[in-house]
Amino acid sequence: MTFVSNTVETGLTRLTEALLAKQAHYADTVVCAQGKFYRAEVRLEPIDPEALAEHMVD
Repeated sequence: MTFVSNTVETGLTRLTEALLAKQAHYADTVVCAQGKFYRAEVRLEPIDPEALAEHMVD
């Protein structure tokens, strides 16, 4: 798992918390960045805490 910055990691954590508060595991939208439009989506998949190390590989 690689993050561009702490800002991205913090933003993803806040987004995850907001989705879970609404009992949602998926969201998508269109965003504009640097003058271009992008389709952005996030999908939450619960993982077993015992398998966490497998998901932390850079």
